[in-house]
Amino acid sequence: MFNDTTPPVFPPYAPPESGSRASLLPFLADQHLPYLVPAVFFWVISLVFHYIDNRGLLSQYKLHTSAEDLTKNRASRKDVIKFALIQQAAQCLLGYLMADGEQYVSPQYAIAMWAQRLQSVELRSSQWIHFLASYGSQMSEAVFPVSLPQDPLNALSNDTAHTLLWPTDGTMAFTSRHLSLAKAIYWVLYPFFQYISAMVLADTMQYFAHRAFHANRWLYKHIHSMHHDIYVPFAYGAFYNHPLETIPIDAIGFPACLAIVGLDNRQAAFFGAIWTFKTVVDHCGHQTWGMKHNFSVYGAFWDWFMGTRWSPHDSKAQAKYRKGKAVAEAVTAKARWQTQIPDPVIGESTAVSF
Repeated sequence: MFNDTTPPVFPPYAPPESGSRASLLPFLADQHLPYLVPAVFFWVISLVFHYIDNRGLLSQYKLHTSAEDLTKNRASRKDVIKFALIQQAAQCLLGYLMADGEQYVSPQYAIAMWAQRLQSVELRSSQWIHFLASYGSQMSEAVFPVSLPQDPLNALSNDTAHTLLWPTDGTMAFTSRHLSLAKAIYWVLYPFFQYISAMVLADTMQYFAHRAFHANRWLYKHIHSMHHDIYVPFAYGAFYNHPLETIPIDAIGFPACLAIVGLDNRQAAFFGAIWTFKTVVDHCGHQTWGMKHNFSVYGAFWDWFMGTRWSPHDSKAQAKYRKGKAVAEAVTAKARWQTQIPDPVIGESTAVSF
């Protein structure tokens, strides 16, 4: 296993501070991507859903009727757009103030560091195996004084140590096996671990913060209830929040989760875009079976673990939805009869679910 006869490969051993990377966009430094990309992406995907709704497309998948839109929403579209822009302006301002250029580490240097770690772990492991085997041999000889064959782990340990070359020309030597595994770690395994860790941290923060805003009456009445003024939500209503909710959670807490797992600016921008897409899609149709369930964003683990998960296919949920729909239709029909208001146009309700 350790007898790799492949000639060593020598990647450049460049110090991290000497590298540089051109900005992803020529007109914008990478340090501004984490807060600007999600903001732009929010309006792009929201306008797509807005177009689908206004054109009456996919109306068979709507969770709410136009009657519910007319009778249950306490915030107009104009108010929602205004506050969404205000929230984003505050987030972008904080993002600009906290933005900082990151130290660039070239892929070659990072891969070399991973290869070095792999070699070091392999060497230490072989040394411990050799030590334990030698100790076991000595104990066996003490108990059973017979001639034992030569320990084959000597060659293993020596071969591993031989691969740790330190040339004098400023390069490091690695076997092709170590280099291939280091590339896989750098390009695939470690980023995957980072994204999963960021998702877990962000979802944990979101779950407990969201649940606190519902569980505490003062927080709900004075802060979070603003978000639920949109009972029949439209896509851009995802950012219709009170500033005291947006700033600590979205503008500070969320970036902190990404920083903890070590996402760079480009990774943070990509993750923020995914998170924004999920948030917008979630607000294309709200649950109608209570305000004390389903607080997570990405997954259902915390809702399942804490007993707050409620499926829309639950019989009680379906019954509550049908009742709310019937009441809204009755109220609208009565108002139409009294004021002779026209029938709602298909597409007014923007709650689209796929």
